Amino acid sequence: MYPPQTLDYHTLDVFTTSPFAGNPLAVILVPSYLSPVLSQSTKQLLAREFNYSETTFLHLPAPSSHRVPSPASSSADQNGQDIPEWRLDIFLTTAEVPLAGHPVIGTAVWALRNAGVKRGVFVTKAGRVELVMNAEGRVTAGIPHRVHLHENFRFGAGELGRQQPGLAKVEVSTLSIVKGMTFVFVRLPDVEALGTVELFAEKLRSEDLDQGWGEGVLMMMFYVVVGEGEGVTRLRTRMVEGMFEDPATGSASCGLGCLLSLKEGLGKEGTRRFEMTQAVEMGRRSEIGVEVEVGRGEIKEVRLKGTAVEIMKGSVRYE
Repeated sequence: MYPPQTLDYHTLDVFTTSPFAGNPLAVILVPSYLSPVLSQSTKQLLAREFNYSETTFLHLPAPSSHRVPSPASSSADQNGQDIPEWRLDIFLTTAEVPLAGHPVIGTAVWALRNAGVKRGVFVTKAGRVELVMNAEGRVTAGIPHRVHLHENFRFGAGELGRQQPGLAKVEVSTLSIVKGMTFVFVRLPDVEALGTVELFAEKLRSEDLDQGWGEGVLMMMFYVVVGEGEGVTRLRTRMVEGMFEDPATGSASCGLGCLLSLKEGLGKEGTRRFEMTQAVEMGRRSEIGVEVEVGRGEIKEVRLKGTAVEIMKGSVRYE
């Protein structure tokens, strides 16, 4: 009788330096010899077993043990140093997604620390994601984007008032950061109004979005601008999808940074910086940074910033 096969895993709380805050993430390490044969159904079962909002599968380059990633890339930075690359798969409990913010940041913190490097690249289903870690352990990730501000999606203050009776006279905008990742952004007047947001059973319909964009997830982010100064806009946010509230949403935060940059106008080139605090109301305070680079009348780059703290490690059985 052979013993059960196992994979090493680590869990982290993302967008925080404090254990038991931020957004939990499971990172499962896939040794190189298993990468070609670990099935989609097995990965989905493991993601469902952890039951986090996302679980990632970090494919380790050969030669490697399945415990610590080794730099194994032919790419190099401007100083001639090798930059490690890892293939990264991201799973919800129900499906794989091409990209998501908090899984990228959390997995990057673990991978870069354990490889002993400050730069790296994830190869995701959405493309290459460049990673940089600073001296304090905060990671910056370049986020692929295709920004679209929806014009025909009929969800305004009246519909919001029906779902959120405590809110009135709010500003509503709908934006996709990429096709398939769309958010209804609701600007509220103050933090007190943010605290009145309620979960609601009815989910928004992505089929009602602008033509050609009606697919994927559609969620609602509430935000309050709490301060501006020294080139940084500071916000408090909450992200809701039906009866679920997310502790930290990197893709929505990137979308909000893009939306506010569009509202400010794209005529002035430069970097717009945002620091967002999410999920205070649910006791999972998260600190999320976003930079939006504007040039030649368009959004050129979107960068997501954050760190993570490791919580658990062990091995998980797979079939």
